Amino acid sequence: MIFSFFTLLLIIANIVVFILIRNGKLDIEDLGMSYHLVFNRRQYYRLLTAGFTHREITHIFFNMLSLYNVGGTIELLFGHLGFLLIYFGSMIIGHILALLLRHNNRDDYTMSIGASGAVYGVIGAYVVLIVRYYGLSALSEMIRPAVSMLVMSMLPGIDGKSHICCLAAGIVIAYLLMQFTF
Repeated sequence: MIFSFFTLLLIIANIVVFILIRNGKLDIEDLGMSYHLVFNRRQYYRLLTAGFTHREITHIFFNMLSLYNVGGTIELLFGHLGFLLIYFGSMIIGHILALLLRHNNRDDYTMSIGASGAVYGVIGAYVVLIVRYYGLSALSEMIRPAVSMLVMSMLPGIDGKSHICCLAAGIVIAYLLMQFTF
């Protein structure tokens, strides 16, 4: 595992926000996102702040563990700017796509929070690297973890649409970056 500067900075930022929420200094309701708040009230900042907001210790622990496991490698191979483009680009684009998939309920107040969308985007970039350097056959090693991730994304209270949209956005962004940098 490679630990890089922005990977560490993002982990620290997420932990600081979590501590501030737990100590009552920040309110999840002011940071999380929903279709209603983002599109009807035009609170676009929530596309970003929701990605730093966690409710439970297990929520932030597994998100930061996942970021730790893949973030450094992606930051090393794509560079600092590339990593940040993947992380924030997949977070914002994935969140927009996921919210638009809820267009049937324009008054949707369901709150989405957590860094998992951005982490899924970084994992998407990891998949692109594996395919590029080892071919499609190497993906067979990822089937069990991928199935586990998809099943967990469909559990009640988890925003599976955001996970899948952020993963897709991370794949596309990484693929485009590779066209210019590799």
